Amino acid sequence: MKRFIALALALVMVLAFAACSKAPNNTDDKYIIINEELGAEQYGIAFRSGDQEVADYMQAAVYELVANGKYAEIAANYDDISDNLIFLADDFSAPESKVDITKAEKRTFTMGIDAEYPPFSYMDDNGEYYGFDVEICKAACELLGWDFEVFGVNWDQKLVQLDSKECDCVWSGMTILDSMTEAGYIISDPYYYNTQVVVVKESSGITSSADLAGKTVAVQLGTSGESLLAEDGDLADLSATFGTLTTCDSFLKCFTELEGNAVDAVFVDLPVATSWVNDKNN
Repeated sequence: MKRFIALALALVMVLAFAACSKAPNNTDDKYIIINEELGAEQYGIAFRSGDQEVADYMQAAVYELVANGKYAEIAANYDDISDNLIFLADDFSAPESKVDITKAEKRTFTMGIDAEYPPFSYMDDNGEYYGFDVEICKAACELLGWDFEVFGVNWDQKLVQLDSKECDCVWSGMTILDSMTEAGYIISDPYYYNTQVVVVKESSGITSSADLAGKTVAVQLGTSGESLLAEDGDLADLSATFGTLTTCDSFLKCFTELEGNAVDAVFVDLPVATSWVNDKNN
């Protein structure tokens, strides 16, 4: 009898182990982007109140990169975002610069970024910061004769860290908000048009935002997407149909939750969605 019980317990343990070791998702899963152009917005660079001169020098340097062709050269490496870059539009004309970049005093400029926000800013396989925004800022600092550094911010605390001078700007797909200007932050000219999209598994059967009713949706903390789902009329109404809205401290964690079937969809910026989906599907 004891031997029978032992064998039964062993069988239960084997079956339990087999169940637990099953992959939570199919590695052959394909992902799709549902693009209904939700929450149109623009990206800019945020500087501290009182740092107008620093902001003017950086803006002037960026426009010089546009004029000398370096901006377009860098953008050519980022096909996923190039069409929405405002400074490369056919009808764009840079305003007259407020400062002479050749007169900028030597300094160290620390760029604040989200280190998990490809293709604008991220850490590559060698542990180096990279991305479109990072390349542009580095090139602008070279024009100004400034030493260039990167600081990875906690995106939900980005403005607190900017105020505490851990960085000199926040430049990483930063959505321009009226509330920031009202709070005294200096905002650069907008350089990118963005919209919010939904990423789902192709096998999910979700083909529109209307299909999210009763579903679990992830969004990153501190992003415009989170704010839009909470505050915007139409998107707040959409959010109210979700079964659950869960927040993660990075887009990558949102996508990890999607891969593991912990959520049904991710509400995210279009360029990030495009970069991630292309990487996963190829």
